[in-house]
Amino acid sequence: MKEDFLHYLWKFKKFDTLNLKTSKSEDITISNVGQYLELAGPDFFNAQITIGDQKWAGNVEIHLKSSDWYVYQHENDAAYENVILHVVWEHDIEIFRKNNIEIAVLELKNYVDKSVLDSYQLLMKPKSWIFCEKQISTIDDFVVRNWQERLFFERLERKSKSINDLLEQTNNDWEAVLFCLLAKNFGLNTNGDVFFKIAKSIPFSTIRKESFEQ
Repeated sequence: MKEDFLHYLWKFKKFDTLNLKTSKSEDITISNVGQYLELAGPDFFNAQITIGDQKWAGNVEIHLKSSDWYVYQHENDAAYENVILHVVWEHDIEIFRKNNIEIAVLELKNYVDKSVLDSYQLLMKPKSWIFCEKQISTIDDFVVRNWQERLFFERLERKSKSINDLLEQTNNDWEAVLFCLLAKNFGLNTNGDVFFKIAKSIPFSTIRKESFEQ
C-alpha cells in the first residue's frame, strides 16, 4: 500500500465518517478535510475536526504507520507543530510533538470498506506490458515492422507540422522558431507549454538585437 492511496481516501472521505474514533477512543467529526498541498510539510492544510468535545483547526499528516512520524523526524520539524490529527493505516506507536503533547491518531484501516480495498489492489496488480502481449508473437514480422514504420512516420509528420505552423507564424524565421522550441524543451514535460507561450510572446527582433549588442 502507498501513502497516495491514503491521501485519496482522506481527501474524498472514502471511509465510514460517522463512527470515527481516535486510538484513545475519542469521537472524531470531520467538518473539513483540509486542502491537499502535495508540497513539503503536512499533507492537508487547515482542516477542521472535532475530537471529543474540542473543535480544532489545523493540519493533518498521513502515514502508513504511526511510527513513520519518527522515521521522518517530524517531531523536530516546526512545520508539523500545528498537526491536529495523524491519519495512519496502522497504528503502532503513540506520537508526540516536540513539547511532549500527544497527537491524536486515526487508524484508517478500521473504517475502509473491503470493496474499496479490493478495487485498489486490483489496480495495483502487475499488468502485462500491453494487453495483447501474449498475441504479438503470433503476428507476422513483416506486419509488425510495417506497423512500427507507420508509427514513426506519423510521429515525424505530427512534429514537422507543428514546426511548419510556427514557421508560417514567424514569416519563415528559422531562428525565431529555434528560440521557441528551445524554450519549450527547457520547460520539459511539466512547464514546456508555458515556456513555449512565453517565448512566442517575446518579439524575436528584441532577442536578435540583444545578441548583436553583446
